[in-house]
Amino acid sequence: MSDFLIIAHRGASGCWPENTLLAFAKALDAGAKWLELDVHLSADGELVVIHDETLQRTTNGNGRVSDFRYDELQQLDAGDGEKIPLLDEVLELALGRAAVNIELKGARTGSAVARLLEQRFAARQRLPKILASSLYEKELRELSAILPSLPLALVADTVDERTWQLAEELNLWSLNLNKASIDQALVVKAGTEKRKLLAFTVNEADKLEQLKNWGVNGVFTDFPERFA
Repeated sequence: MSDFLIIAHRGASGCWPENTLLAFAKALDAGAKWLELDVHLSADGELVVIHDETLQRTTNGNGRVSDFRYDELQQLDAGDGEKIPLLDEVLELALGRAAVNIELKGARTGSAVARLLEQRFAARQRLPKILASSLYEKELRELSAILPSLPLALVADTVDERTWQLAEELNLWSLNLNKASIDQALVVKAGTEKRKLLAFTVNEADKLEQLKNWGVNGVFTDFPERFA
């Protein structure tokens, strides 16, 4: 995994509908080597790529994602005529071009992602490099119980002693942190603990340079075309 990471946050979401195949394709075309996405489970157990647990902010639908079957979700417009993609579709798009950070948003997504990847590994199917992250300790633990070697990250707004404890227990590859919570002392602490620091969401060149100079390992950005 490369030195300083420019991670396309929900694809090239600053200009294109977030978490759609169009946004991910535009990020790849801009040279992004990392994509970040969010997953929830549909009512029939499909891993769908959408940030919110409800539909109304990013689609022309209403209600909870988990209350709809995948075929029903496919009838919705996620922006510019785009559909809500499956996780599998984004992994296929990224194959050979970019690594993928899968953020586990919905309940039971940890075990569902683990089972999907386990099936792909067993079938010897090629996959991009994957980092699984979450705000939720439960989802990370459930994934790790099935795929203990998959790199993991904790998403957080702030850091406390429990954060470092979890980093040790789960052998976290990185801490994905709100940029406002990062200072030089935290970067030093992360280096001592041998954990990478990734900052969200960074859209300004001066902030990116500051974080990079401090020793942060990468940033999530809505505008990968500016930096990739």
